[in-house]
Amino acid sequence: MKTTRVLSVLLLVALSLPTLAQQSRSFHVAQIAPYDKAVPGQIMQLLVEDIDGGASPLMLPAEDFKLTVSQDGVSQDAKIRTVNAILRSNPYTRSDANVDRPAEARGNQMHAYQIVNFVVPAGLHTGAAELTLTYRGERGNPITLTIVEKPLRPVVGSVAVMTINAGLIPPPGTRMQGNDFGWRLERGQTARLSINPLADPDDPNSAVVVRFKQGDTYYDAQTRVTNEPLRVENRNRGVGFFPARDILEVDVPAALTMGPADVEIHLRANGQDGDAVTLKATIADSARSAEAPALNASRLLMVAPTRIGAGQSMMLSVDYRRTLDPDPSKTVIVIEQGSARYIVPVERSSLKFGPKVADAPVLFFVRTTKQIIGKAQVRIFNQLRGEQTGMSEPVAIEILEDPLPPDLIDLNESTQEELAPLREMSRLQASQGRTFPKYDMHSKFATIRARGVDYNPNFVRITIEQEGHRFTLGPGDFSSYSGELLIVRLPKEIKSGPATLMIQNRAVDAFSAEVSKRFVVCCVY
Repeated sequence: MKTTRVLSVLLLVALSLPTLAQQSRSFHVAQIAPYDKAVPGQIMQLLVEDIDGGASPLMLPAEDFKLTVSQDGVSQDAKIRTVNAILRSNPYTRSDANVDRPAEARGNQMHAYQIVNFVVPAGLHTGAAELTLTYRGERGNPITLTIVEKPLRPVVGSVAVMTINAGLIPPPGTRMQGNDFGWRLERGQTARLSINPLADPDDPNSAVVVRFKQGDTYYDAQTRVTNEPLRVENRNRGVGFFPARDILEVDVPAALTMGPADVEIHLRANGQDGDAVTLKATIADSARSAEAPALNASRLLMVAPTRIGAGQSMMLSVDYRRTLDPDPSKTVIVIEQGSARYIVPVERSSLKFGPKVADAPVLFFVRTTKQIIGKAQVRIFNQLRGEQTGMSEPVAIEILEDPLPPDLIDLNESTQEELAPLREMSRLQASQGRTFPKYDMHSKFATIRARGVDYNPNFVRITIEQEGHRFTLGPGDFSSYSGELLIVRLPKEIKSGPATLMIQNRAVDAFSAEVSKRFVVCCVY
């Protein structure tokens, strides 16, 4: 049977708790994931849309939700473990349900959803059960879950890619071949694997079972589902939100040898074992990297964009933090063309604010120069390991003489829903005696949907024109930037009525061409 797989993404977005109560059944439970069949003791997911009015994803407390499971007239509550916000491309949505148009016409649009992770309660028998989700006292539409005898094969994720824009990740399949998902697991260390569904860690009859095979020898791995609680982190320039989540930890047997291995994974729930999926993996050993340099070197899973002007920024996602040891802060980026090569310093990275575990992905931001123009290559270089064991394989890029302009898709005055994350971040900061300059209730804001905008506001110029007057925004006016959604504060001189917004990227010593769009300012919040 063909293995089911997903592309794992760590998306860095600004998240917040909601403030507006729901006035009616405004949310919709779209589907049960990863499939609509389960066994008691499994952790399943509800994909919920429109719970925040379709705005940026919000981080909602699990305590605000209640899930009722009914079968044969008997109802019981299911334990909700976590609630997570995600962006997902082209899933089933209510708005698409009655629209007869091909997928390619809809494009690769990203939608905000809530994932409600719940435990299928004990006492259910095989057959249909009805799930009803309630959020802050308001009921959603019922949805049917089929209870089966034994667990289905799990859905397995690839190596995680870290990004601030899910639209830039490589399409599924570009990094995965057959049942090889790109896993490189360090023997004798703990790995975090993306498996769905998971098993309730409080149920002794449920587990995720993992074993390795090399040659004719099998090695059983210890596994556990752990929970990371919600965490709010205050920073100098704002606040970071880290949602609660369940994680599968696997202790990779130390007896494995470096090289290929098969990994068998199956689910156990309600005392029943399901069928296994078998994947290819590579066993690594950083302490012996000189014996197998390519096997232990860093890998670039994403470079975006691959066509830029000199002086514009790129994002690079590295597969595992451990490949940058012993000192990840010494990592540099190399751009080369033939025999010419220069080192680009890292402008910003996730090393300070991202996950610290050894198998976490790492995101780097770098800025090109005019030293090389034309077709080129980019690599990650761990200087402390030397070129033989510390240099990644190259990724092709193209550097142009002139900067490329953004692709301005849409523009509107920000709605209440779009401003909800900013309002809540402001409230949380105020509760701790801190100010949040990114938002104030007396200002007007504009929501810009655009591709190719530099992540650093110091390298973006936005100008607003109204009635012959021009106003240039400063970096402090950039309130929120997530994916293709940018929210900026409008100058106080802007009045109600039509206006024109112009946006440019800045490069080494020039600005890109100006792109513009008209919009109407109508309200003051």
